[in-house]
Amino acid sequence: MRSISRMTSRDRVRRALDASPLRTYNSYLTFSGILPIDLPDGTTGVICPDLHAPAHDRGLFASFLRFLADFGPDIFVSIGDWSDMFALSRHPKALRLPTNPNYEFVESKRCWDMAMEASRALWGYMTLGNHEDRAYRYLTDMVPLLGRVLTTNNNEPLNFHNLMGFRETDNATIIYGSEERAGFEGGITFNKDLHLHHGFLVRPQPGDSARADMDRFTWSVGHGHTHRMGMAAVGDLRCYEFGHMVNPGHAYLAYARNMFINWAPGFATFVVHNGKVHVTPVPVRPLVCADGVSRLSFSWRFQETGKLKVYHELDR
Repeated sequence: MRSISRMTSRDRVRRALDASPLRTYNSYLTFSGILPIDLPDGTTGVICPDLHAPAHDRGLFASFLRFLADFGPDIFVSIGDWSDMFALSRHPKALRLPTNPNYEFVESKRCWDMAMEASRALWGYMTLGNHEDRAYRYLTDMVPLLGRVLTTNNNEPLNFHNLMGFRETDNATIIYGSEERAGFEGGITFNKDLHLHHGFLVRPQPGDSARADMDRFTWSVGHGHTHRMGMAAVGDLRCYEFGHMVNPGHAYLAYARNMFINWAPGFATFVVHNGKVHVTPVPVRPLVCADGVSRLSFSWRFQETGKLKVYHELDR
């Protein structure tokens, strides 16, 4: 009986997305600017912040994939910095640290495909962050002539989604900012109620960056970029920072060692009810397991069964 109800819900979400005035569900691979999307009641989604592949926490990501398979969201959203692009950064690199931009593109796309396959999401939205913008900055600053070369398959300049391997047939929309750049300007607005973007206002305490964003633009906002978890509410407005899924000990993140003190892993889910987007942050915390080993863990209570399930970080 639950299976029949689930299929009916999926069909309702699919029809609503197909009926969108912009037809963003099945017509565009990329979008520049703020993408408005209307989702029907009952739509579920998962928001993943700052993965930074291939510098992600592989054990945590594996448990996240298990959660996606169990939760089965209609929509999957990356809120920016899905890819680290360390090889194309301006940060000093240790002489013996291997850097390979092609590996980063391939690994990032592999992680995206794994998340989409596990979640069985109808559609995925990838808002690009400042780390994806490293590809654009490298081309324009270091090899500007190469940045003007058009790819043969779609007559576009070299850009992030082409280099990552996205195709028009993928169930995905890649969201750029102004002038078709990655970075901070692009975003999504669900139901004129919640705005999701990578974020560019940074404050030192968890939740304060999203609060500054909310105060500046007077909208409810979901914010990435800071790797912190926090939330606040003022009247009908809400703001969230969703955390991260990086491996803080990865060599690619050595430049940020002094920032780890208030980083917090996590992600979020949402459901649309009465036209409003209701967000539930899911914090990830160390938990001592039955074998005496402390592992990153998070829990979720499934509404259909009432069962509480705990997901432990798998071995890397």
